[in-house]
Amino acid sequence: MMKSIRRAARLSLSALLMLAACVACSRVETPKVTPVITNLKVSADGLSLPLLQALTTAYSDLHPTTIFTVQSASSQSAVDALYAGQADIVGVSLLPAVAPGQTAPWVSDLAGDGVVAIVHPDNPVDNLQLGEVRGLFAGVRTSWTEFGVGATSSVGQGDIDVGVREEGDGTRVIFDERVMDSLRLGLSCIVLPSVEVAMNFVAYQPNAIAYVPRSRITDTVTPAVKMIGIDGVMPTPANIAGGKYKLSRTLNLLSVSEPQGELRQFVAWALGKEGQAIVSAMNYVALTQAQP
Repeated sequence: MMKSIRRAARLSLSALLMLAACVACSRVETPKVTPVITNLKVSADGLSLPLLQALTTAYSDLHPTTIFTVQSASSQSAVDALYAGQADIVGVSLLPAVAPGQTAPWVSDLAGDGVVAIVHPDNPVDNLQLGEVRGLFAGVRTSWTEFGVGATSSVGQGDIDVGVREEGDGTRVIFDERVMDSLRLGLSCIVLPSVEVAMNFVAYQPNAIAYVPRSRITDTVTPAVKMIGIDGVMPTPANIAGGKYKLSRTLNLLSVSEPQGELRQFVAWALGKEGQAIVSAMNYVALTQAQP
């Protein structure tokens, strides 16, 4: 009888020790995985910069461990940064020429946009022929009265003030190629250092004209400016997508090689439904609107 009692006591003690061990084990916290931060460097020219800023911000909100550094650059300096290893991906409105011995970059369309001529809201001119725009910026046409504007109106008084962007700016390169061709800009042209300065230049001078990216003109833009058509075609998203507007342009993503890892995930997202919704919201032309 005593042996049975002792055996039961030993069994009970063993059970208690096992229970205590299990309780102790249950208190050990599961090791937490340290999140891996991915830093991606982006460079973008003037036409692409606002869109890349919006896309990278939205992506980081969805993926907090992915951090972007977005820098403004000219098209060429952005590509130079890419090949120098100072950028992982770039957004440009002009595809660069491949230097001798340099591997061609990986390229993908991102969105559509255009360059638009803008005038003061009081200017009654709604459309110009491409040759007329060329004449204005070459200094051959110097007064709005040559386009039917009354000489007594604020728009028709004095010479036309012509504003252009600085050399190397993507908007200017497109304008010079598509509009000016081989004709030189007039000596009286005023160089404007940014889109904002260009829009203020036109908004506060009734007889002024300049050009800016189409994506920067919205219904709520302040101060107000007026877009004019070229050859009877207005720079609407549909006309840009269809290539009818002569100063249409495709914005591209470039990388030294096909993106991998987190960069690949970002590119796929930017070209997908969510990213292209942001493209449209930012007043660019989404890829889904463009012709193949």
